[in-house]
Amino acid sequence: MRITLCKKSLDRLGAAGGPFLDDLREREHQPTLSDCLNRCQGCDLGLLIATADGMPLSAKTTEKLLATIDELAED
Repeated sequence: MRITLCKKSLDRLGAAGGPFLDDLREREHQPTLSDCLNRCQGCDLGLLIATADGMPLSAKTTEKLLATIDELAED
């Protein structure tokens, strides 16, 4: 699954961003970064902003985002 992440929301994770990207790759996803995904309100609220094969996603934590992505991958 192609996962596009908002660079700004990922940058807020600091050092935790690297392991999060590694987790996505281990699950055989293809993470890419975009400067902005045009969902600034959620990003400004501190959410992680992403798309999974074009479907918009957001979550408060990397664990919740990974769980949502895993659910989508099962379908």
